[in-house]
Amino acid sequence: MAVAVSLARRGAQVRVLERGLHCGQGASAAAAGMLAEGAEVTEAGPFLELCRASRALWPSWAEELLLTTGVDCELERTGLVRVTSSEEGALRLERQAKWQQSHGFEVSSLWDPSQLAKLVPGLGPSVLAGIHYPNDGHVHSHRVVDALVAACEVHGVAIETETEVTALESRAGRPRLTLAGDRVADGDYLVVCAGSWSGRLLGAAGGAELQVEPVRGQIVAIDPGRPMVPLIVFGDRGYLLQKRSGLVLAGTTEERVGYQPWPTVVGVSGVAAAAAELMPELAGARFADAWAGLRPHATDGRPLLGRLEPGGRVLLATAHYRNGVLLAPITGELIARAVFEGVDPKELAAFSPGRLA
Repeated sequence: MAVAVSLARRGAQVRVLERGLHCGQGASAAAAGMLAEGAEVTEAGPFLELCRASRALWPSWAEELLLTTGVDCELERTGLVRVTSSEEGALRLERQAKWQQSHGFEVSSLWDPSQLAKLVPGLGPSVLAGIHYPNDGHVHSHRVVDALVAACEVHGVAIETETEVTALESRAGRPRLTLAGDRVADGDYLVVCAGSWSGRLLGAAGGAELQVEPVRGQIVAIDPGRPMVPLIVFGDRGYLLQKRSGLVLAGTTEERVGYQPWPTVVGVSGVAAAAAELMPELAGARFADAWAGLRPHATDGRPLLGRLEPGGRVLLATAHYRNGVLLAPITGELIARAVFEGVDPKELAAFSPGRLA
C-alpha cells in the first residue's frame, strides 16, 4: 500500500491486486507496529541505514496520512528498553550499546535494576540489566493499513480485492499476470509485494528461485485495566507494549511451520509466560485476544527491494521480515524512485534480488 501511494502521488496510474477480502490482512494485520531501530539492528551497514532513514520519515509520513485521510496511525514515540535476565545477556547489551553509540544511536549505557525500575515500575525480579532507546516507538498497524487504503482512494489507486494472481510472465518487456478465472492483467511495471507468498509467485514465473519463507509470529493481547507499560519493554523471550486502547500486546514467537497463520496453545502460553516474567502483574490480568501472522523471510534475512533483473520492469518489495511497518515509508519512496528514474537507487544495492540469484 505504501508503494502504491508513493507511485500515485508521483502521477502513476496504479492498480493493486489483493488476494484477500480486505487489504493488509496478512503480516500487517498481525504486527505489533514497533518502530524499533535500536532493538532490531545488530550491526552497522546498509540495513541500519535503511531502518534509520525510514524511522526518520515516520513522523511526517503519519502526519501526512492524517491530513490526507483523517486516519490517525497512533504514532507513539514512547522509547524502548531492552532488558535481560542473564549475566551473558548483560554483557551482550553492554557491547551493543557501545557500538551503537559509536554509530550515532541515542542509547544509554547499561542500567541496573534500580535504574530500570524508575523508568518502568513493575519489572520482574529476574531482570538484571537493560539499555534505553528514547526515540524508538510504535504505531497501530491496523490504523496504518486503514490510512493507506484511504490514501489510495484519495490518489486514485484502483484496488481490486479477492483477486488472486496465479502466474507471472513478461512479454516484450511488459509484465503480464494471469489471474484466477482465466483473466489477465498487464502494465508497464509490476511491483511484487506478496509477503510470504512472493517466492511462490516468482517461482511460477519460471525465473530465478528466490526463497521467501513464512515465519509465524504469535501475539497475545492483555487488558490490565490501567496504564502500566509506559514504553516498549523488549526482553530475552518477548516484548510488551501498550496501545492507546489500554491493551498490552505481548509477543512473540518465531516458528517455521509453513503457511499456518493461526495461534496455538503452546505458542500463546509461551508468550503469556514470557509477559508475566517481564511484568508479574500481568499474570492476573484479563486475557483479551490472541492472533498470529506470517512474516516473509528471505534466505539471508534482508529485504528484497528493487528490480528482479537488471533493466527489467518487475520489481520486488518484500521479505521485510520483522520490520515491515518500520520500513514502509522508505520502501514506498525508493521503489517509486526506481520506477520513475528507470534505475534502482543506490540505497537499494544491498537489497537487490540479484544477490540471491
